[in-house]
Amino acid sequence: MADTAPPVAAEHHGNLIIHLARGREWRGGERQVIQLARALNRAGHWRQLLVTRAGSLLASAARDAALTLVESPWRAALDPRVVGTVLGQARAESDLTLVHAHDSHSLVLGVLASRILHCPLIATRRSVTVPGRLWRVPDRVIAISGAVEVALRAGGVPPSAIALIPSAIDVAALAAQRVGSRDNGPPDLIAIGALTREKGHRVLVEAFARVATHLPRATLTILGEGPERGPIEALVRRHGLSSRVALPGDVPDPAGRLARATLLVQPSWREALGTTVLEAMAVGTAVIASAVGGLNELLAGGAGVLVPPGDPASLSEAITALCENPARRDMLCQSAAQRVRQYDVSGMAERCTEVYRSALNRPGR
Repeated sequence: MADTAPPVAAEHHGNLIIHLARGREWRGGERQVIQLARALNRAGHWRQLLVTRAGSLLASAARDAALTLVESPWRAALDPRVVGTVLGQARAESDLTLVHAHDSHSLVLGVLASRILHCPLIATRRSVTVPGRLWRVPDRVIAISGAVEVALRAGGVPPSAIALIPSAIDVAALAAQRVGSRDNGPPDLIAIGALTREKGHRVLVEAFARVATHLPRATLTILGEGPERGPIEALVRRHGLSSRVALPGDVPDPAGRLARATLLVQPSWREALGTTVLEAMAVGTAVIASAVGGLNELLAGGAGVLVPPGDPASLSEAITALCENPARRDMLCQSAAQRVRQYDVSGMAERCTEVYRSALNRPGR
């Protein structure tokens, strides 16, 4: 184990929050861990440290954000050395400790650590699949959307143990990246997300093949990396779209590129919430997305366009219509700008603070 942390800032006080996140990937969930920890640091009510896999992108992001970091080997999903790391950190403290597990692997290890330490355990659920029995163990479970909350209840998690705290973004910082009118150039479509089957990029390429016949200057950029790259590239070639569809891989901070796009398209088969959609709403880019999971919550009522998942014909019609109607895009963006204020990171930190305090103040703690 290597402790790469800077000293804890003087304004932080009180109980210690140990964030536990494996950091196997660098996706929305990992970004949310950093967002939350930074917002809690700004609020100044907690001392925090993040335990994650040594050498992970999450560890790198934590260092860049000047967060207190402890790196653990964490080679196997359920590496017992992680529990030892947590115990060592907690036992060096005189104040009460709380463990916050941010993914399924962290939950298993967090249950062990919290029971040995006799401290509260909070877990965040970021999936709309029905969870196993272990998710009934934490003192509180944070659901990042109403769709996730429904799945937790179906898995037997008591409603009293569930806290609905949506994923969040820094709305003001993203709004500052807004650009001027996008109406003069050719349609510039963008999709952002890991290249996995659940993100629906093959459906998007099929839809764009139809769009391309109606909008001969339109282009599509798919940012992200993953196991679907090969099948997606093959589909692009099959449709003769290699000059109009780009797959440049991961981009560390895609907000600036997103702000210049005509549309964000999120064709997911399932989605717990969708922080990329939140970012588009903040930077003023209109959104078309599948009517699934948390995307319904973000875009219903005129903040975006919702289409059936897995339906290239409906998706292509929606894309073409919105590209040809800048006035409607402006209306959607105005509605989205109002909606996205509810998802600012400061609010997420405040609600997490309430959950932490309620867990620490439970009888018997």
